[in-house]
Amino acid sequence: MRDSAPHRLTERRQAILRQTSAALRGQPVILWRVVKGIALAEVASPANPPRDVIEFDVVAALRAWGGAVGDRSLWVVCRREPSRWHVARVRSDVPAPPPDGVERRSPERLVLELAGLSLGALEQIWAVADQATVYLCGALALLEACLERVRAAHGLTTTTRAHLLADLAFVADAIQGGLDAA
Repeated sequence: MRDSAPHRLTERRQAILRQTSAALRGQPVILWRVVKGIALAEVASPANPPRDVIEFDVVAALRAWGGAVGDRSLWVVCRREPSRWHVARVRSDVPAPPPDGVERRSPERLVLELAGLSLGALEQIWAVADQATVYLCGALALLEACLERVRAAHGLTTTTRAHLLADLAFVADAIQGGLDAA
């Protein structure tokens, strides 16, 4: 499988966060993951974000604002001023328009919403790519095992041929699973 897959995902996340930070006039932007009620900073737009930005209690703030915090959820956070934070959920669905048709979200919040949508799309693509990779790597390993069986066999008996055909059927299923996942 891909040895550097998590590294490349982190690089892509950080690129989105850097672009978001640039759109927010250089403010640090951080991706947080909630795990068992605790928020953990995963990636930040600057290499070394300020300590006070990392120590922000995302879960407490979301609960205070009346937001539902799901386990394993991802959040994009930016501090505009010492007491003013902007937070957007990483998601793949577009947020609903305002009820009265008048946009009340600030431009900064809209930028974070867009970053959340971009990161959500990246997460979906990455999950599908990883699933397809697993199927295809399994098919490759099985093909290699089939080749070894043929190399080691002293003639192809009926039993050996039956095993090879069964293995090749599994290879076909694994390749189809990879295509379906992609």
